[in-house]
Amino acid sequence: MFTNPVEFILMFSTGFVASVLLVSGGAKTRRTTRTLDSMADLGVPAFARRRWIAAGVPLWEISLGVALLVAPGWYRAATAVLALGTFALFTVFLVRVLRRGDEVDCGCFGPLSASDRVTGWTVARNAVLVAASAFIALTAPPYPSFLVGLLSADGSSVLAVALTWSLLTVAILAVAVFQLRQRDTDPVSSPSPLPGEHGAEVALEGIRLPDAELVSPDGVTVPLHALGYGAPVLLVFLSAECGKCAAVAKRLPEWQRMIGASVLLRVATSSRPDLLKERVPEALTFAYFGARSAKRALGVERIPSAVLLGGLQHPYVASPVAHREDEIDALVRGIVAAQTEVRAGT
Repeated sequence: MFTNPVEFILMFSTGFVASVLLVSGGAKTRRTTRTLDSMADLGVPAFARRRWIAAGVPLWEISLGVALLVAPGWYRAATAVLALGTFALFTVFLVRVLRRGDEVDCGCFGPLSASDRVTGWTVARNAVLVAASAFIALTAPPYPSFLVGLLSADGSSVLAVALTWSLLTVAILAVAVFQLRQRDTDPVSSPSPLPGEHGAEVALEGIRLPDAELVSPDGVTVPLHALGYGAPVLLVFLSAECGKCAAVAKRLPEWQRMIGASVLLRVATSSRPDLLKERVPEALTFAYFGARSAKRALGVERIPSAVLLGGLQHPYVASPVAHREDEIDALVRGIVAAQTEVRAGT
C-alpha cells in the first residue's frame, strides 16, 4: 500500500487532473474554429482571440497532461502550477459569464460532452480541478513521477486508486446524464402556422408568445407581444461582453433596412446601457433590458441569437431561434422573402 494518505491523494489527484487535460485537449484537436467561437462566447479579450492561440489550446492541455504523468518531483509540481493557472483563468471567464446571465457553451470537452452550457456545476468542476492542482503543486516535490509511482506500487494500491477514479467517473457521468435529461425535458416549440398580412400564410412556425417582459430604455416594462406596438418584431439577443456580438451589432441597421418598417428590430440584453454605448453602440438604439427571463421563456440558450415574434394580432413565436451572425442573416433574408411573397399575393 501507499505509505501515507498524502501519497494516495497525490496519485489520485495527478491521474484525475492529467486525464481531464488529456480528454479536454484531445476533444478540441482539429476544432480550432469552434474553440475560437467558445473564446468569444466566454468574453476572452479580442487581442487573445487569435487562430494560432485557439489551435494551441489543445496542444497546451495535452502537454500539461503528459507532463503530469511523466515528470518527477519539482517538475511535476511546476507543471501543476501551470495547470492551476490555466484552470483558474478559465474559471474567471466562467464566473463572468454567470454574472452576466449569458447562456453559452464553454467548449470544454467538444463533442464528448452531453452539454457544455456554462452553469454553476461548470464552475464547481473547475474549482475541484484548481484544488487538485494546488495539492499536487504542494506535495509532489519529494515523490517520483506518477508513472514510476504507479508501476512500483503493489496491486492493492493500484486497485484502490483505480476504484476511486471509477467512482468519480460514475459521478461525473451521472451529472452529465442529468444535464442531458434536463435539456431534453425543456419546453419545446409546438408548431402552429402564423398568418401573414392580408390573410396570406407565411412559411414560419412557432408557439404562442410566452408571458415574459423586457424593460424599455425609460424604465417601462413591456410584454413581448407589445414590443413592436402591434407589428412583428425581430428580437436579437446580445451582450456588451460577448465577443461575437460586436459583429452582429454592426449589422443591426442594415437588417432593419432590409426588413423595412413592417417588422421592427429590437435588441434584448442584460448589459448596462453605458457598456452598450462603449462596446456595441449600434445596439443602443434598439435596446431593451432585463433579457434573462425572455431568454429562458423563448428557449434561447446562447448569444448572439435572434427570433421572430408575431405582432399583437398574431402573438406567436414565428421562427426557430437563429444563432450566430450567419444564421441571423439567413433569418433576415427569410423574412424579406416572406414579405415579398405576401406582397406578390395581394
